[in-house]
Amino acid sequence: MQIVIIKATFAKELISSNILTKLFINMKYIIFILSTLLCSLTLSAQSYLGTITKQSNFREGPGKDYDVIGSLKPGTQIFIISIETENDFYNIIDIKTNKEGYVHKSFVKLGKQVKENEQGVFTPSGESKSYNPELEIFNNTSLTLTLKLNTETYSFSPKEKRTITVTPGAISYRASAPGVIPNIGTENLKSNEGYTWQFYIITRYK
Repeated sequence: MQIVIIKATFAKELISSNILTKLFINMKYIIFILSTLLCSLTLSAQSYLGTITKQSNFREGPGKDYDVIGSLKPGTQIFIISIETENDFYNIIDIKTNKEGYVHKSFVKLGKQVKENEQGVFTPSGESKSYNPELEIFNNTSLTLTLKLNTETYSFSPKEKRTITVTPGAISYRASAPGVIPNIGTENLKSNEGYTWQFYIITRYK
């Protein structure tokens, strides 16, 4: 009887070992798939500079059914928000005018990648009475500033200062103005904290 128990225990351990091996293999496969998807999403979210190669329509949306904002001439310098296309259209910003819209990818030549700003732009200014982080933004330029925080877009007149309340956590930002390469990045903002940020121009796009 003791031998039977030993065999049964061994068989049980063998089955458990096989299950664990399969689980390990499956987990490795799942991790591989998730890593591939994450890499793909990261790549598609990357921003680039670009150039218009032929006269093209600048549209409000990703398709020929959308209204035309204007016409982009060959040589027009653009900021490609993401290399992920929708209906073969890039979501772009015309750097000269700072207008956002869409253009068909066949009229675009990709240039250099625009990397996220690794230096923090929001400076902690002390404890806030509000649970949500408060951002005091100062547009210290003679240009109109467009600031996108996650999905919300704000416009600041020259020399305008305004306080914005946002949700705590990671926040993606994009600051742009006519003739200036957009400044992009991601920061983690804490609750009950105030922040300041002064927008000024270091270099223009040539």
